[in-house]
Amino acid sequence: MTFPLSHSAFRSARIAGIAAAFALSASLAFAQQGGAQKQPFSVGEKTSEALTKLKPLQESQNWDGMIALLDAIPGIKPDSYDQALILDMKAKLFIQKNQLNKAIEPWEKVVQLAETHGYFEKKQILDIVTFLAQLYAQEGTSSKDPVVQQRNFGKAVTYFKRVMENTPKPTPELMMTYASILYYKGASPTNPDPAAIKEAREIVEKGLLSTIRPKEGFYQLLLTLQQSQNDLAGSAEVLELLLKQSPAKKDYWQLLMASYLQLSEKAKDKDPQLSKDYLTRAIVTCERAQALGHLGTPKDNMNLVSLYLMANQFTKGTELLYNGMKSGKIESEPNNWRVLGRYYLEADLNTQALAVLAEAAKLFPKNGEIEVQLAQINLQMERPRDALRHAKAAAAKGNFESTKPFSVHYLIAYTSYELGEIDESLAALTIAEKFPEAAKDGQLPRLKGVVIEAINERNAAKEAKEGKDKKAPAPKQPVKKA
Repeated sequence: MTFPLSHSAFRSARIAGIAAAFALSASLAFAQQGGAQKQPFSVGEKTSEALTKLKPLQESQNWDGMIALLDAIPGIKPDSYDQALILDMKAKLFIQKNQLNKAIEPWEKVVQLAETHGYFEKKQILDIVTFLAQLYAQEGTSSKDPVVQQRNFGKAVTYFKRVMENTPKPTPELMMTYASILYYKGASPTNPDPAAIKEAREIVEKGLLSTIRPKEGFYQLLLTLQQSQNDLAGSAEVLELLLKQSPAKKDYWQLLMASYLQLSEKAKDKDPQLSKDYLTRAIVTCERAQALGHLGTPKDNMNLVSLYLMANQFTKGTELLYNGMKSGKIESEPNNWRVLGRYYLEADLNTQALAVLAEAAKLFPKNGEIEVQLAQINLQMERPRDALRHAKAAAAKGNFESTKPFSVHYLIAYTSYELGEIDESLAALTIAEKFPEAAKDGQLPRLKGVVIEAINERNAAKEAKEGKDKKAPAPKQPVKKA
C-alpha cells in the first residue's frame, strides 16, 4: 500500500503551516494589547507593564527572553484573563522556537479557560483548536510507539472534528489534513479502525467535489484509502485518472498493473472471462508504460513476458523472452533460459525447447540444471540415449539450483536400465544411496531390486553357458588315410 504523504513530510507540512499562521497571529496579539481588545476583559497592571517590554525582545527574536518575562509576571490569578493571555502567548513562542510539543499544554488550558469564561473571540479559539489538531497529528507521526501514536491521533481527530463542525466551508487543505489523520488512525496495525477509514474516504470524496480542479494529493489519498478498503476496481479507476493527468509518474504505472493483476486473481474462480480481461489490461498497461519510456528495465521486461505466459500466449511470451535475452532487454541468465525451454515445451514445441536449452548449455557450460532439463525433455520424447548423455553431463557439472544430486543419479540409473546398461544403472544407484533423500524414496529400492535381479539373471545365464561349453565333448579329429 502507498500513502501520498509520509510521516516526515506530514510533520514538515504541519510545522510550516503552524509557523506561518503564528507569524501573523502573534503580531496581531501583541498589537492588540495596547487597547484594541474587543472582549470586555482587561489585563492587570503588572501584566500590562510586562507586555510593554515584549516588543523590543520580539524585534530581536529573543524568544527565550520573552518567555522568561512572561513567566516572571507576579500575581497571576488562576483561571484569569491574564493567565489565558499569557499562556496563549507562551504557546506561540514555543512554536517560534520549534518546540511544538511544548505549545500543546498551554493552548489546551487556553481553550478550557475560554470555554468556561468566554475569553477571546470564537475565531481566535477556533484557530487555537486548529493548531492543537495539527500539533497532536505531528506528535502522532513522530512517535514510534503504537499506543502513543493512537492516543495522539485520537486527540487530533477530536480537535479536527470541532474545527470541521465550526467551519461551514473548510478549505481543501484542511479537509485533506483531517482525512490524512483519520487514515493514520484507522490504518493502525495493532488497533485498526474501519470507521475512521470510511469517514476519511467520505471527506476526500467530498473534497474532490468541492473544487473544479482538485489537487493531485486528493486523488493520492483516495487511492490509499481505496487500497486499505481493498477496493481494487476503484483504485484502478483513480490510477487511470492520475495517469491521464501525469503519465510521467512511473510508480502509478506499476500500481495500476499490480491492481489489474490482483483483480484478475480475485476473479479467477468466479468469473474466468473477467479474470482474463483484467490480465489483458495488465499487459496493455505495461505496454502503454513502455511506449512512454517507463517499465523498461530487464526485470520489467521479464514481468511482461510472465504476463503473456500467464495468459497462455506462449508464442508471444517465448518470442519476447528469447529476443529480449538476445538483445539484452532481459537478463540472459540460466533460469530465464530454463523458463524459455519450459514454455516451449508447454506449447508442444519440443524441438525449439531442446534448441534453446542446448544454446543455453553453451552459454553456461558449468550449469548442471540446464542439462537436467535437457535430459528430462529427451526422456519425454522417448530419446533415452540422449537423455542419459545429458543426465551424465548434469552429474559431472553439478551447480544445481533446485534439483537434488540424488535425483540426477537416480535419473542416470533409470535411463541406463531402460537402455539395458544394468551395470551402469547399479553404479548410479550405489551413488544415489549415499544421499539422505534415498531413505525417503520408495522407488529406489524397487529399481535396485529389479536391476540386481537382471544382473543375477545375466550372470546365471553366463555361468550356465560357460558350464555347458565345458561339458560338451570335443569334436572328433578326422582319420588320416594311409
